[in-house]
Amino acid sequence: MPRYIVIDIVIEGGTIVTMDDERRIIHDGGIAIEKGAILEVGNRDDISAEYKAKRVLNAEKHAVLPGLIDTHGHSGHSMMKTIAETVPGWGTMIEEVYLRGVKEEFWYIDSVLASLERLKFGVTTGATFLGGGRGAYRTDDPKFAELHMDGAREVGIREILGLGPVGRAPYTPREYHDLDGEKKTSRTVDFDGMMKTTRKIVEKYGDFNSLVTARMTVSSIAPNLDDLSAEDQAIVRRQAKEIRALADESGRGIMAHGGGGVIKSAKELGLMGPDVMLIHCGGLTEEDINIFAETGTHVSHCPRARAIMRRRCPVPELIDAGVNVALGTDGSAPDRTFDTFADMRTAQTIQRHYFHDSSYMPPGKVLGMATIDAANALGIGKEVGSLEVGKRADVILLNMNKPHLTPRFMIPQRIVYEAYGHDVETSIIDGKIVMENRVVKTINEERALDHAQRVAEEVVEYNDLEKYMGLPEGFWRSSKYG
Repeated sequence: MPRYIVIDIVIEGGTIVTMDDERRIIHDGGIAIEKGAILEVGNRDDISAEYKAKRVLNAEKHAVLPGLIDTHGHSGHSMMKTIAETVPGWGTMIEEVYLRGVKEEFWYIDSVLASLERLKFGVTTGATFLGGGRGAYRTDDPKFAELHMDGAREVGIREILGLGPVGRAPYTPREYHDLDGEKKTSRTVDFDGMMKTTRKIVEKYGDFNSLVTARMTVSSIAPNLDDLSAEDQAIVRRQAKEIRALADESGRGIMAHGGGGVIKSAKELGLMGPDVMLIHCGGLTEEDINIFAETGTHVSHCPRARAIMRRRCPVPELIDAGVNVALGTDGSAPDRTFDTFADMRTAQTIQRHYFHDSSYMPPGKVLGMATIDAANALGIGKEVGSLEVGKRADVILLNMNKPHLTPRFMIPQRIVYEAYGHDVETSIIDGKIVMENRVVKTINEERALDHAQRVAEEVVEYNDLEKYMGLPEGFWRSSKYG
């Protein structure tokens, strides 16, 4: 009689796109999963002959991929999407809401909502700044980061939270309001206070083996030192030294917005390196690109972000220089989603239009930017990002038996050119089936959405945001807003 090894999960059938070093594609493949890790990847017959599983997932007519990785988003934005999207001072409005206009539960339910959206789009790992706009981070008290982590953990997604000082260097004190309790309280927190909160959270969520982890974030990587007075330069150097020290002590590195005009100063301040990922990176010069290559600094390219409309990110030039470029959504306000499949196509379109050449941004490279390259940018490439023996079992099953994906030929191309997040049917995170047949297994999705709606309505009323929610001039018949 045959003897089987009994394990947790076997995925059998389908086309496995491994994203390993050889970029193997296995037709009619199989994956064995045990204790949250990938035990074996191979053809279906061999896997079925060796293993018997508590759960067998039939992946026939599906593509089997590593879970997608979104290297950049903002907490709070899921609750604020679309509101004030035409307002010139959107960032200022967001800062007022995030720092002084929401209760504690806002940060929890926003995290749940964002995690659900990512999960249902096939994203199994997200990297998120604790706030947004012009760097409006809730680093006045550790409880806000803890609430965010509670929401992500409840949904079951892998989450990397970034937090740090508010605004842009030199960092100045900010006023915060706490709306929970019998009356509103206010407090002013300076750079040292923000760093104290950041340190507590980075230490508390510093375990690489946990689903939720934290790392150092700054809204903007560095100012151009030449633009500052001698006094401000001294402040920036002191603050940069503390930021780098915390990043080094924690081993978690730095995530930050960055772009042309500040890269040389960032290098001088010690804020570039293989443990740093800079987001957007528009307007880079050839000298800037060389600094990225020399220092091993990673790039998070968010092709649907408004920052890219102002200054192009030179993605092909970065890649040709040997720089690791990953994809991010910049989700999800004021006008985008966490659907990383949409970012894959947009990343292609931008560069192909710029160069007037459809050979740029091959689908395989773009898929890598949303999987293994993204994992490497976040420093977790040894754990996730590809389907390989020993890695954590973050796997998605994408239903290819649909009109826009049939005929089922040239699967990697089909995924990048035609697939959508809604085509993801099943998601496994850390060896746990978190979504199956589009049904989330961890929480009551409908109840969570109702909760988010109620809190959002309260935020709109308290902050008088309804004035930003009408149809602006030029909405229906003009080529641009009035």
